[in-house]
Amino acid sequence: MQNIRQLCPEGAQWLDQHDLEMWTFHKDGGTRWGIATTNSSESISNVYRECRALPISAIVEMTFWKKNGWFVNCLHWCEKREAHGKVHSDHATKIMEKDNRKSSRHKVTVMNRNAGEYSVETGHWEDGRRGGHRHEVTVNFRTKKGECSCQKYQGRGIPCSHSMAVIKHRSKVPRHFVSPFFNIDSKKSSYRTSFYALPDEAYLPVYEGMIIIPPIGLRRETGRPRVKRIPNEMDQSGRPPRGPRRCSICKVPRHDKRKCPGPIGPQNPGPDVVNPDNGA
Repeated sequence: MQNIRQLCPEGAQWLDQHDLEMWTFHKDGGTRWGIATTNSSESISNVYRECRALPISAIVEMTFWKKNGWFVNCLHWCEKREAHGKVHSDHATKIMEKDNRKSSRHKVTVMNRNAGEYSVETGHWEDGRRGGHRHEVTVNFRTKKGECSCQKYQGRGIPCSHSMAVIKHRSKVPRHFVSPFFNIDSKKSSYRTSFYALPDEAYLPVYEGMIIIPPIGLRRETGRPRVKRIPNEMDQSGRPPRGPRRCSICKVPRHDKRKCPGPIGPQNPGPDVVNPDNGA
């Protein structure tokens, strides 16, 4: 917030007028379930990249059929997974399996058994270069909820490796402490709604209302419209920036081989070219 106040005082004033849970990740009460980026919306944007130039009616129809296919496939996936005795989604299962392997190296120390307060020291790995940190874990074994100083448990609703070590220390099953949001039943309820088939255009009633003409000011500007998403700070990697591109011939930056002012080096003419200097 200090950086925001220095860069844009008006923006900081606008944020102060809204509750923290509406725009901060650490105050949302776990309602985002570990989703801290806009990757899901960018994936949807990429789906419609090829149809953005189509008329609005065609985009709406494409959206309808894609949504119907997603709902049918996801519901079928839930039913198959439930038939095999699975309880949680693949996403939650992979996280629990990974944290379960990490929790076997942790050391649990009881601080207050009645209050469910524990101290967990992480194990060492990579020849002792990593690990050895302490975390404060609080687990309520009656409500099957908990918190950890790493913020992962309360941020995603799935026990982290530290809280999982505490749960196993008390001889409990870690999957019983996962939020019901990741249960197969919850996923089925999200995709249980079905769509009704669209009638053919020839059988639709004739429209007799007013004719709406769009304003000229909203007409698309000249030039090719953008079809790819605009990259932001989340797309920047941690690698150092690359230098300018260099010419493949003279190795000088800021131009390519098509505009290279230098001479072209010797090239192999190949077996089918006749060299007149050798008397052939």
